[in-house]
Amino acid sequence: MKIKKIGFTLCCLFLIVFLVFVMIGLNITGPMRLSHAEDAHAYETAKKRFPLVTDFYRHAFQYVTYSGISKDEVLIFDYEGMLVMRKDYDESKINAVKNQVKEDYGIDAEVHIGYGYNNAVFVVEEDHFMVYYDYDTLEIVYYFRGDLI
Repeated sequence: MKIKKIGFTLCCLFLIVFLVFVMIGLNITGPMRLSHAEDAHAYETAKKRFPLVTDFYRHAFQYVTYSGISKDEVLIFDYEGMLVMRKDYDESKINAVKNQVKEDYGIDAEVHIGYGYNNAVFVVEEDHFMVYYDYDTLEIVYYFRGDLI
């Protein structure tokens, strides 16, 4: 009789521990799945309206925005996939930003196009380092270096 009580208690304890781990897993992955669904919706909406968009990039700063390149234009979309801004695409500006980052900070980083401070920006993010350059003037509009804190 005592062995059955101990066995029952251990089974209940195992079940409780198992349920706690399942709930933790759901709380961690739930928001991530929602974010992926929102990204997919914005991407599909933008692709329907602008089928030639390539290099789709998600950027979160002031707002969550998505940028893409279509022919000779940069298109920036909001979280619903609606067009926010359209700019002329110039590959030489991206190369200029890459060279500037290499010269100033010694970093070979990818340069993406995002949205911040009410204009398109060139986004350079590497580990604990972020610098955003204004798309038109190439001036630094945001700088953060986490290892200095």
